[in-house]
Amino acid sequence: MNPPEPSSSHSFRFFVLGVLCAAVLLGLYFVQLNAQVDREREAANERLALCRQVESVGRSVLPNSLETQDACKQLNGHLSNSVTPP
Repeated sequence: MNPPEPSSSHSFRFFVLGVLCAAVLLGLYFVQLNAQVDREREAANERLALCRQVESVGRSVLPNSLETQDACKQLNGHLSNSVTPP
């Protein structure tokens, strides 16, 4: 007859299985979080590009207006503070 396995062997297996499950769940969470940050960065870059286009058109229509100068400065500062460039 086979001797019964010690209970510590089962405990170690459950511990390893728990650690692996936690690692997989954390990995999935961070992949999802990274994808969300990438989407936000892309959207912010698109807003900044659109703002710069509007600013350029504004400068061509009203070249001496102070309102058209630095119109995207706040958006650009917010983008550089909240999302680091790649």
